Amino acid sequence: MKTGIISDIHEDVIRLEASLRLLDAAGVDDVICLGDIVGYSVPFYGYLKTRDANRCVDLVRATCSATVIGNHDLFAVQRLPVKSGSFVFPDEWYSLSFAERQKRAKGDVFLYEDHELPSLLTEENKAWLGALPEMVIKHYGTHNVFISHYASPDLTGCCTAEVSTSIDLSAHFDVLEMNHCIYGFSGNDHIPGMKIFDTAQVRQYGFEKIALTEKAAWITGPTISLGTVPNGVMLYDSDERTISVLPLEGRLHTLPLSI
Repeated sequence: MKTGIISDIHEDVIRLEASLRLLDAAGVDDVICLGDIVGYSVPFYGYLKTRDANRCVDLVRATCSATVIGNHDLFAVQRLPVKSGSFVFPDEWYSLSFAERQKRAKGDVFLYEDHELPSLLTEENKAWLGALPEMVIKHYGTHNVFISHYASPDLTGCCTAEVSTSIDLSAHFDVLEMNHCIYGFSGNDHIPGMKIFDTAQVRQYGFEKIALTEKAAWITGPTISLGTVPNGVMLYDSDERTISVLPLEGRLHTLPLSI
Protein backbone atom coordinates (compact mmCIF):
# COMPACT_ATOMS: atom_id res chain seq x y z
CA MET A 1 0.00 0.00 0.00
CA LYS A 2 1.29 3.45 -0.90
CA THR A 3 0.46 6.31 1.44
CA GLY A 4 1.11 9.95 0.60
CA ILE A 5 2.10 12.05 3.60
CA ILE A 6 1.54 15.81 3.63
CA SER A 7 2.38 18.23 6.43
CA ASP A 8 2.71 21.89 7.37
CA ILE A 9 0.49 23.34 4.66
CA HIS A 10 0.17 26.74 6.36
CA GLU A 11 -2.67 27.90 4.08
CA ASP A 12 -0.57 27.44 0.92
CA VAL A 13 -3.35 26.17 -1.32
CA ILE A 14 -1.22 26.35 -4.48
CA ARG A 15 1.42 23.97 -3.12
CA LEU A 16 -1.27 21.77 -1.51
CA GLU A 17 -2.99 21.29 -4.85
CA ALA A 18 0.39 20.60 -6.49
CA SER A 19 1.26 18.03 -3.81
CA LEU A 20 -2.02 16.17 -4.30
CA ARG A 21 -1.44 16.04 -8.06
CA LEU A 22 2.11 14.77 -7.46
CA LEU A 23 0.92 12.02 -5.11
CA ASP A 24 -1.88 11.03 -7.46
CA ALA A 25 0.65 10.66 -10.27
CA ALA A 26 2.78 8.49 -7.95
CA GLY A 27 -0.16 6.11 -7.57
CA VAL A 28 -0.88 6.46 -3.86
CA ASP A 29 -3.74 4.53 -2.31
CA ASP A 30 -4.48 7.14 0.31
CA VAL A 31 -3.14 10.37 1.84
CA ILE A 32 -2.61 11.37 5.47
CA CYS A 33 -2.02 14.85 6.89
CA LEU A 34 0.35 15.55 9.78
CA GLY A 35 -1.15 18.89 10.79
CA ASP A 36 -0.57 22.64 10.59
CA ILE A 37 -3.08 23.05 7.81
CA VAL A 38 -3.41 26.70 8.77
CA GLY A 39 -1.14 29.39 10.20
CA TYR A 40 0.38 32.03 7.92
CA SER A 41 3.46 33.72 9.38
CA VAL A 42 4.14 37.06 7.70
CA PRO A 43 7.96 37.03 7.77
CA PHE A 44 8.41 33.37 6.84
CA TYR A 45 6.11 33.08 3.81
CA GLY A 46 5.58 35.08 0.64
CA TYR A 47 2.20 33.91 -0.70
CA LEU A 48 -0.01 36.42 1.13
CA LYS A 49 -2.33 37.02 -1.84
CA THR A 50 -2.94 33.33 -2.57
CA ARG A 51 -3.22 31.90 0.95
CA ASP A 52 -6.58 30.26 1.58
CA ALA A 53 -7.12 28.52 4.90
CA ASN A 54 -10.66 27.37 4.14
CA ARG A 55 -9.76 25.86 0.76
CA CYS A 56 -6.85 24.02 2.38
CA VAL A 57 -9.08 22.61 5.10
CA ASP A 58 -11.69 21.62 2.51
CA LEU A 59 -9.08 19.77 0.43
CA VAL A 60 -7.66 17.92 3.45
CA ARG A 61 -11.15 16.98 4.60
CA ALA A 62 -12.00 15.63 1.15
CA THR A 63 -8.70 13.87 0.47
CA CYS A 64 -7.05 12.56 3.63
CA SER A 65 -7.93 9.29 5.34
CA ALA A 66 -6.37 10.51 8.61
CA THR A 67 -5.41 13.96 9.90
CA VAL A 68 -3.86 15.10 13.17
CA ILE A 69 -3.80 18.58 14.66
CA GLY A 70 -0.70 20.79 14.79
CA ASN A 71 0.28 23.70 17.00
CA HIS A 72 -0.82 26.37 14.51
CA ASP A 73 -4.16 24.62 14.08
CA LEU A 74 -4.59 24.64 17.86
CA PHE A 75 -3.91 28.36 17.99
CA ALA A 76 -6.37 29.07 15.16
CA VAL A 77 -9.22 27.44 17.07
CA GLN A 78 -8.00 28.50 20.55
CA ARG A 79 -7.65 24.94 21.82
CA LEU A 80 -5.05 23.76 24.31
CA PRO A 81 -2.98 20.62 23.73
CA VAL A 82 -3.57 17.56 25.87
CA LYS A 83 0.17 17.37 26.58
CA SER A 84 2.93 19.90 26.02
CA GLY A 85 6.13 18.61 27.57
CA SER A 86 6.93 20.13 30.93
CA PHE A 87 4.91 23.30 30.27
CA VAL A 88 1.44 23.33 31.82
CA PHE A 89 -1.03 25.59 30.05
CA PRO A 90 -3.51 27.28 32.41
CA ASP A 91 -7.15 26.83 31.41
CA GLU A 92 -7.48 30.58 30.85
CA TRP A 93 -4.44 30.74 28.54
CA TYR A 94 -6.20 32.30 25.57
CA SER A 95 -7.99 34.89 27.68
CA LEU A 96 -4.69 36.25 29.00
CA SER A 97 -3.02 39.20 27.32
CA PHE A 98 -0.15 38.56 24.93
CA ALA A 99 2.26 40.21 27.39
CA GLU A 100 1.11 37.95 30.22
CA ARG A 101 1.38 34.80 28.10
CA GLN A 102 4.83 35.87 26.95
CA LYS A 103 5.85 36.32 30.57
CA ARG A 104 4.54 32.91 31.61
CA ALA A 105 5.88 31.09 28.55
CA LYS A 106 9.50 32.07 29.28
CA GLY A 107 10.34 31.07 25.72
CA ASP A 108 9.29 27.45 26.29
CA VAL A 109 6.18 27.49 24.07
CA PHE A 110 5.35 29.28 20.86
CA LEU A 111 3.34 32.49 20.77
CA TYR A 112 1.78 33.60 17.52
CA GLU A 113 0.09 37.00 17.39
CA ASP A 114 3.29 38.96 16.85
CA HIS A 115 3.80 37.45 13.38
CA GLU A 116 0.81 35.28 12.42
CA LEU A 117 -2.30 36.50 10.60
CA PRO A 118 -5.80 35.27 11.54
CA SER A 119 -6.78 32.24 9.46
CA LEU A 120 -10.26 33.58 8.57
CA LEU A 121 -11.84 30.15 8.94
CA THR A 122 -15.55 29.42 8.64
CA GLU A 123 -17.27 28.20 11.79
CA GLU A 124 -17.67 24.77 10.20
CA ASN A 125 -13.95 24.47 9.46
CA LYS A 126 -13.06 25.76 12.92
CA ALA A 127 -15.21 23.03 14.45
CA TRP A 128 -13.61 20.38 12.23
CA LEU A 129 -10.07 21.50 13.11
CA GLY A 130 -10.97 21.70 16.77
CA ALA A 131 -12.13 18.08 16.78
CA LEU A 132 -8.95 16.64 15.23
CA PRO A 133 -6.99 14.12 17.32
CA GLU A 134 -3.39 14.65 18.43
CA MET A 135 -2.41 11.17 17.27
CA VAL A 136 -3.67 8.40 15.00
CA ILE A 137 -2.55 4.78 14.73
CA LYS A 138 -2.67 3.56 11.15
CA HIS A 139 -2.88 -0.18 10.57
CA TYR A 140 -1.12 -1.80 7.62
CA GLY A 141 -1.93 -5.45 8.27
CA THR A 142 1.60 -6.55 9.17
CA HIS A 143 2.46 -3.49 11.28
CA ASN A 144 1.19 -0.23 12.75
CA VAL A 145 2.36 3.34 12.22
CA PHE A 146 1.99 6.23 14.68
CA ILE A 147 0.95 9.56 13.19
CA SER A 148 1.41 12.87 15.02
CA HIS A 149 2.47 16.42 14.29
CA TYR A 150 5.51 16.08 16.57
CA ALA A 151 6.95 13.79 19.23
CA SER A 152 5.78 12.86 22.72
CA PRO A 153 5.48 14.46 25.20
CA ASP A 154 4.80 17.36 22.80
CA LEU A 155 2.70 15.64 20.14
CA THR A 156 1.34 18.89 18.68
CA GLY A 157 4.62 20.82 18.55
CA CYS A 158 3.61 23.63 20.89
CA CYS A 159 6.99 23.73 22.65
CA THR A 160 10.00 25.57 21.26
CA ALA A 161 12.40 22.72 22.11
CA GLU A 162 13.44 20.84 18.96
CA VAL A 163 14.11 17.11 18.83
CA SER A 164 17.72 16.64 17.73
CA THR A 165 18.95 13.37 19.25
CA SER A 166 17.62 9.90 19.91
CA ILE A 167 17.73 10.65 23.62
CA ASP A 168 15.20 13.44 23.04
CA LEU A 169 12.87 10.77 21.64
CA SER A 170 12.95 8.28 24.50
CA ALA A 171 9.38 9.13 25.55
CA HIS A 172 8.17 8.91 21.96
CA PHE A 173 9.73 5.50 21.39
CA ASP A 174 7.97 4.37 24.58
CA VAL A 175 4.68 5.57 23.08
CA LEU A 176 5.40 3.72 19.83
CA GLU A 177 6.08 0.50 21.71
CA MET A 178 3.02 0.91 23.92
CA ASN A 179 0.83 1.30 20.83
CA HIS A 180 2.55 -1.56 18.96
CA CYS A 181 3.85 0.79 16.26
CA ILE A 182 7.14 0.24 14.47
CA TYR A 183 7.34 3.67 12.79
CA GLY A 184 6.22 7.16 13.64
CA PHE A 185 5.64 9.91 11.05
CA SER A 186 5.70 13.61 11.96
CA GLY A 187 6.23 17.07 10.52
CA ASN A 188 6.67 20.39 12.33
CA ASP A 189 10.42 20.95 11.80
CA HIS A 190 10.20 21.74 8.05
CA ILE A 191 13.08 19.42 7.18
CA PRO A 192 14.60 19.98 3.68
CA GLY A 193 14.22 16.26 2.99
CA MET A 194 13.76 14.04 6.04
CA LYS A 195 15.37 12.88 9.25
CA ILE A 196 15.16 9.30 10.42
CA PHE A 197 15.73 8.61 14.12
CA ASP A 198 16.11 5.19 15.67
CA THR A 199 16.90 4.47 19.31
CA ALA A 200 20.65 4.93 18.71
CA GLN A 201 21.18 7.57 16.03
CA VAL A 202 19.73 10.12 13.63
CA ARG A 203 20.35 10.38 9.90
CA GLN A 204 19.60 13.32 7.61
CA TYR A 205 18.46 12.61 4.05
CA GLY A 206 17.53 14.74 1.08
CA PHE A 207 14.78 14.20 -1.46
CA GLU A 208 15.37 10.50 -2.01
CA LYS A 209 14.06 6.99 -1.33
CA ILE A 210 15.20 5.11 1.78
CA ALA A 211 14.61 1.51 2.84
CA LEU A 212 13.47 1.24 6.44
CA THR A 213 14.61 -1.57 8.72
CA GLU A 214 12.66 -3.63 11.24
CA LYS A 215 13.93 -1.34 14.00
CA ALA A 216 11.61 1.27 15.50
CA ALA A 217 12.06 4.62 13.78
CA TRP A 218 10.68 8.15 13.89
CA ILE A 219 10.61 9.93 10.54
CA THR A 220 10.07 13.67 10.27
CA GLY A 221 9.75 15.25 6.86
CA PRO A 222 9.27 18.39 4.81
CA THR A 223 6.75 21.18 4.74
CA ILE A 224 4.37 21.64 1.83
CA SER A 225 4.32 25.41 2.28
CA LEU A 226 6.68 27.46 0.14
CA GLY A 227 8.86 29.17 2.71
CA THR A 228 12.58 29.51 3.28
CA VAL A 229 13.51 25.80 2.95
CA PRO A 230 12.96 23.29 0.13
CA ASN A 231 9.49 21.78 0.40
CA GLY A 232 7.87 18.51 -0.59
CA VAL A 233 5.84 15.45 0.39
CA MET A 234 6.60 11.95 1.66
CA LEU A 235 5.47 8.64 0.22
CA TYR A 236 5.40 5.51 2.37
CA ASP A 237 5.23 2.08 0.73
CA SER A 238 4.11 -0.32 3.44
CA ASP A 239 4.83 -3.42 1.34
CA GLU A 240 8.40 -2.41 0.46
CA ARG A 241 8.92 -0.65 3.84
CA THR A 242 10.38 2.36 2.02
CA ILE A 243 9.94 6.08 2.57
CA SER A 244 10.49 8.57 -0.26
CA VAL A 245 10.59 12.37 -0.23
CA LEU A 246 9.35 14.07 -3.39
CA PRO A 247 10.20 17.74 -4.02
CA LEU A 248 7.75 20.49 -4.91
CA GLU A 249 8.67 23.26 -7.30
CA GLY A 250 8.84 26.92 -6.37
CA ARG A 251 11.20 29.78 -5.64
CA LEU A 252 12.13 29.91 -1.96
CA HIS A 253 11.08 32.87 0.13
CA THR A 254 13.73 35.27 1.46
CA LEU A 255 13.39 36.58 5.01
CA PRO A 256 13.21 40.35 5.50
CA LEU A 257 16.53 41.84 6.62
CA SER A 258 15.00 42.91 9.93
CA ILE A 259 14.31 39.31 11.04
